[in-house]
Amino acid sequence: MPAFLDRITNDLRDRYNTATSTINREMVLLYSALMIIIIVAFLVRIFTIFRYEIILSANDPYSQFRAAQYIEENGLFKFFSWVDTQTWYPEGRFWGISQYIGTPISAVLIHQLFLLVGIEIPLATICFFQPAILGSLTCGAIYFLGKELGNKKVGLLAALFLSVSAGHLQRTVAGFFDNEALGILFLVLSLYFYARSLRTGSVYMTILSGVSLGVLSGSWGASTYVFNLLALHAFILLLTRRHSDRLFLAYGGTILIGTFISTLVPRNGPKILLTTDGLIPIGVLGLLAIYELFQYLRTYYNFSSILKRISKYYPVIGGGVVIAIAYLLLSGSVINLSSKFVTTLLPFIRDSTPIMKSVSEHQIVSWASFFRNIGILVFFLPLSIYYLYIKPTERNLLLLLFGLTSIYFAGSMVRLALILAPATALLAAKAIDQTLLPFVLAFQERFALSRRKMRFTQPLSNQHTAIAFIFMGIFLFFGVFTATDQAIKYTSPPSILTVVPSGQTLIIGNDWLEAIGWLDYHTGSRDVVASWWDYGYWISGNSNTIILVDNATINKTKIANIGCMFVTNPRESLKIAKIYDITYIVLLVSDGYGAVGLDSDLGKVPWFVKIGEDGGNIIQIDQNDYLEYDTRGQYITGYVDKFYQSVFWSLFTAEITDEAYSRITQYGPIKDNAPTSKGFAPEWADYADYYELSYTTQHNWVYIWKINWDIIPPGAIAP
Repeated sequence: MPAFLDRITNDLRDRYNTATSTINREMVLLYSALMIIIIVAFLVRIFTIFRYEIILSANDPYSQFRAAQYIEENGLFKFFSWVDTQTWYPEGRFWGISQYIGTPISAVLIHQLFLLVGIEIPLATICFFQPAILGSLTCGAIYFLGKELGNKKVGLLAALFLSVSAGHLQRTVAGFFDNEALGILFLVLSLYFYARSLRTGSVYMTILSGVSLGVLSGSWGASTYVFNLLALHAFILLLTRRHSDRLFLAYGGTILIGTFISTLVPRNGPKILLTTDGLIPIGVLGLLAIYELFQYLRTYYNFSSILKRISKYYPVIGGGVVIAIAYLLLSGSVINLSSKFVTTLLPFIRDSTPIMKSVSEHQIVSWASFFRNIGILVFFLPLSIYYLYIKPTERNLLLLLFGLTSIYFAGSMVRLALILAPATALLAAKAIDQTLLPFVLAFQERFALSRRKMRFTQPLSNQHTAIAFIFMGIFLFFGVFTATDQAIKYTSPPSILTVVPSGQTLIIGNDWLEAIGWLDYHTGSRDVVASWWDYGYWISGNSNTIILVDNATINKTKIANIGCMFVTNPRESLKIAKIYDITYIVLLVSDGYGAVGLDSDLGKVPWFVKIGEDGGNIIQIDQNDYLEYDTRGQYITGYVDKFYQSVFWSLFTAEITDEAYSRITQYGPIKDNAPTSKGFAPEWADYADYYELSYTTQHNWVYIWKINWDIIPPGAIAP
């Protein structure tokens, strides 16, 4: 026994001495800098609490919070079978197949971890801070990815750039409790483990890569991008004859494990195997397997004569493959790409899907927005792409494809700036490292030139090195300073809070929460509330009110019918309201200020009309009856004819003050042909008695109207 104990203690002593001997000043400085970067990233992301209260922002976070509440109270398996009759009345919402589960589960796990150690923090508070925590961890993860694709300097610079990246921060700021914060973390981890597996041939890293990709697929729809990015990388390596056993292991293991986990997520299910999203990566894996088999068989057989004979049939074979793929798509044997993914690939066809185009984050990116998201780092992108192109190693090719595809997709859709942020951080870090490398080698006297070249080349002195580093340091200082300033500006008021003009100042109001609280208290179990789908998550996430639609856009036909209900005349509108048992109508009026640039439902009328025309199936409408177009058929932001007879205009203006009505009628779409009086048009004046203004919020921002069904005669409703 003493001999055994001595053996153990000696082994521990040797391990300790080895560990301490490898800790040097460089490592201490490196990891100290990384920790500072992570802390700064967290502080920037929680800056919002110094301006506003702890409250979730935007729309989708309330859906995620509601899911987290249900999972914690009832368990994950009940969540998968949960049919929520409070929303999407009357059929309800099947949460298990309509919600990514990664974000709510992560919040529940963090909450349970705190409870386990005896710290009681409300789940809502955990959900508020979760994006900032995950965003900060992503800065740590990208250090390891940068180190794997380049070196430690690349990793550290990438972490610094990502920590203050406006494009990354806009979705990881505290309060933005949505899929992106967790998704982008596992996107970075998936690429890191894949690159590590590709370099080392490690089965362990391959498993971690597949698990990370599987978690990503259960957390964020952008997992499609990563699946196809890896497929593109493997396919190009195969085309350029740089196939290896390491590639087959890394790619094959990652795709198989990731796809298997994806099929276990009810939102995806086994059907993902029959979609083009799933078949493309698996198809590339099949090509790799065929190539592996061919390489194995050619050690026993000579295929050169056979290949020479069939070479003239290559075009026919290629054409046959294309025809087969087209047949599978057109016949329905394979499910086509989702509309959102198609419109990301081909953004200009987004005009044909009004409900997608109506979302601001689905718009094509302007140059100003593109520059605002990545800042001064944009100037490093071409330089980095050049460095990667002239040296297309396996890892450089992965980074090159990541950069090029993320630039394209970020330009296609505003919200995908989040994918561009880590790619830009890596590309800029790579460009800076490669640019300064000759100066570093010269300073270390490791930059050797032949005697002949020395005669024609001015040597790099220490002064040149100092100037290069000082110039780059100043350049990056202003870049980081500007990025930090821009990042802090993203801590705008949560959209559920109302910003009300008062003279030269802005008042931050709780009008939406006030209105939702009133609905929660005053509506009964049979009362159904109609609002535009933008506000569905707010209402359902903060009350027990029954609503028709929400931001999940599960039933686009119902959303279109709600749009028709708003813009048709009272007789037709009541028909739709009767079909859906609507009791209350919620309008965002903004006291007339929304008409001059602030948020209100008046500015959303074109989408009511366009979506209603595109998908409504109860009453058919024509946008030409409501919207003004020029001689070329271009919409010129004007409202005409039937719009001023609509229920929306009647309820929007009926009870507002003369001052607010004056603000509205001075607004572009209204000013040229606005009615002289507020409320219902003369021919529909009798219908004014059928609607009752039940509640107005403190700042006259949100109006709640009630339909008095008891006094409406049958003839007042369209057949």
